[in-house]
Amino acid sequence: MQTFRVTNRKDGRSVDVPIDPGLTLAQHLYVAGAFADRPLCSGAGRCGLCQVEFTEGAPAPLPEERARIPHARLEAGWRLACRRPPLPGSAVLADRAGDEAPSPLPKPCADNAAAYLGIDLGTTSIAWRFGGEGVEIAGSRYNPQLGAGSEIMSRLALARSPEGAARLKKAVICAVRGIVGALPCLPQKICLAGNTAMTYLALNRDVSGLLAAPYRVDWPGGEAVSLEADLPQIYVPPLVAPFVGADVSAGLLALERRGDAPTPPWLLADLGTNGEFALTLPGGETLVASVPMGPALEGVGMSQGRLAGPGVAVAFELAPGGFVPVLFGDDPAAGSAGNGRDRRNLNISGTGYVSLVARLRRLGIVGESGQFTPQPSLPLAARLMENLRADGGEPCLRAGGATLYASDVEALLQVKAAFSVAVKLLLDRAGLDFTGLAAVCLAGALGEHVNRADLEILGFFPPGGSGKVKSVGNASLEGACLAARDDDARLWLAGLPGRVKLIEVATAPGFQSMYLDAMRFSYVR
Repeated sequence: MQTFRVTNRKDGRSVDVPIDPGLTLAQHLYVAGAFADRPLCSGAGRCGLCQVEFTEGAPAPLPEERARIPHARLEAGWRLACRRPPLPGSAVLADRAGDEAPSPLPKPCADNAAAYLGIDLGTTSIAWRFGGEGVEIAGSRYNPQLGAGSEIMSRLALARSPEGAARLKKAVICAVRGIVGALPCLPQKICLAGNTAMTYLALNRDVSGLLAAPYRVDWPGGEAVSLEADLPQIYVPPLVAPFVGADVSAGLLALERRGDAPTPPWLLADLGTNGEFALTLPGGETLVASVPMGPALEGVGMSQGRLAGPGVAVAFELAPGGFVPVLFGDDPAAGSAGNGRDRRNLNISGTGYVSLVARLRRLGIVGESGQFTPQPSLPLAARLMENLRADGGEPCLRAGGATLYASDVEALLQVKAAFSVAVKLLLDRAGLDFTGLAAVCLAGALGEHVNRADLEILGFFPPGGSGKVKSVGNASLEGACLAARDDDARLWLAGLPGRVKLIEVATAPGFQSMYLDAMRFSYVR
């Protein structure tokens, strides 16, 4: 069997890693313990976070490596691990993390009837909420599977190998044990809500039905399972379709139980790396669909992208001097946008990119097709366009501490096109148009911080359509907490699969032409 050598930069220890054809060097390194928690861009060659140093057998640099890696590092043998297979006989240096010691579990909660833990297992992040012992605690963290790539298919490909599947499961177990270990007591009522792929990876179930069309769900959830022997049984809500999972089931439960639940027909759009949609119709039937959207809305893979958090720009305001970032936690109404902080190394969330591109679109700097407009008509726009440059042959615009590349704009355009096609197919199947919807409920990475008007400007909704849109926060987590502690909630969930019908998006007739038509920043019906 062919191998390559990995030396841990931290302690100098080396290991020979067997080569699994079909997996990238980055995936091999992840299985070997590198890139823990790192939000890699899944092979797009954009984020540069998977750089490793070849000490033997360094291959010739690729164009994207010349664009992302400084010349001196290239000469020293640094390359992007996501863009190439491992080379037999080569040797690389990498920051390999040691195996985490299992987090000790707290004592059981005294009142097991009341204590609960809800977990939303997202592709990019894991959110959780605990209630018990008279307290409620919530938090979130990166999904440690990010080191295998930011999107679902890269992780499913890695799970084809037993070693990859074991590493992906172990990552989730360590995360869950870390969450539980920090709680004041161990609840017996736990619910884990994630999309179908994330759930299968967490439980190390056979993923073959999710790797190629026709996709299938071999285990439909809706029951309690064991994640690890010394943890309590964990309830998983129904996995209603191959890529519409327990997160959507839990979200629908949460909205159904709210006092302000909309009257059907209404649309739930859970937007992250994978877009999941549920159109609830009068009479109780629910049409569901999913579509890959890429990690842009999570801030992953963008040139300055990060998850929303302290110090990260979640929006941009237009001031007389140009664009000013609104940082996470700022109150723009109070005049604190940017707050005079150092913006030279600005990090930007997915919603921050949406905000920036929407304002550039309104100024005419970004055209309908997503390209920078050479000579915009507005004087302010013309002045801002003086900051347009080329970096590695790619146009980029400096604005408000951000360097916006043409590829960043294209990534958002792809998200918009995927959204448009999925919603169109659902509405067509229901015999509706957008005006017939009572509400559009935005959940997921986009829902919490995005400005609805920005989405309208970028063509997600028709003119005036943002008035129907409301943010519902992390509905998946809310539903997971309900399902963890409420038997009646589980009964409602048990009946959900019988009311659901899947609408295939990627295999729909004319999908490719619909997608290409929607690749513009204007509403397409």
